[in-house]
Amino acid sequence: MSSRLHFSLRIDSEATQPAVQDADLGRRSSLAIGALLEEVGGRGSFVCIPSEVKANADAYRDLASRGHEIGLHVHPADLGYEEFLGIYGPDEQRAILAESTDAFTQVMGDRPTNICLGYGSCNDYTRPILVELGYGHGMTQIPGRVLPECASVAAGAPTEPHYAHPWNRVLSGNLDFVELPPTTDPDSRMWGGKHPQDLRIELVDAKNHYYTILKAVKRQLDADAPINVVMAFTHNLFPYHEPYDFRRETLLGVIEHTKRLADDHGLELVFSTEQQIAAAYRAAVPLPAERISLDLDRRGHGS
Repeated sequence: MSSRLHFSLRIDSEATQPAVQDADLGRRSSLAIGALLEEVGGRGSFVCIPSEVKANADAYRDLASRGHEIGLHVHPADLGYEEFLGIYGPDEQRAILAESTDAFTQVMGDRPTNICLGYGSCNDYTRPILVELGYGHGMTQIPGRVLPECASVAAGAPTEPHYAHPWNRVLSGNLDFVELPPTTDPDSRMWGGKHPQDLRIELVDAKNHYYTILKAVKRQLDADAPINVVMAFTHNLFPYHEPYDFRRETLLGVIEHTKRLADDHGLELVFSTEQQIAAAYRAAVPLPAERISLDLDRRGHGS
């Protein structure tokens, strides 16, 4: 059993998307989130659409120099495609992802290894293409989400970090890509039952998030998970730079709740980037050498 509880915050950085087009808000919000995390001894994982790093390259280079992780966020519409990656076949996905990766790299210099897919929109072609392009970890879908209108369906997918399956997005497998799902409460459904409550900071207040964190910690401890994680996320579309902003206060409350739950369960709280969590998972779980087989439950078939 792991004696640690990792807390991670992913920041979907997309204030330059066509629907918002406010690069200044994105810059001020991202820098404020970075400073807030540093005050509590943590670092964040900022995943950015290409237009965001282009508009605010100096800010993201500064965050990277201070130990924050900078990765790629993919919204195909940012590059002129249709919005949802999961509607595309393998050749089109490869082109979109390669174009996004190249645009990011031209600005930041280093190729990203962390990727987050907008809306959690993917299909069974997606993960092998990500590995082919050099990605080793990230978030491709939200477990329990059933939003076919966004090409985002992940009913039954694992709720905790795992190696992705090369051909099936709702199974764990032996693909060298660590899927890092956001923390969810599978028993609490939203949006007409299509979406589980997740640890999106702006979704509900800190009191509601407490129960999602509590259930997740108990779930992992009961399962003797190889690593224990609380995976929160937010967007740089809110004024985190304002001292009494609701999202800022909620984030501080979520951190305090996580600290208290770690103490209650005798766990050491560790603030981690997604890169650090992926590394911890790899250290705890060797990559399977062969494809994982499924066992059919035949108890109802008779003798």
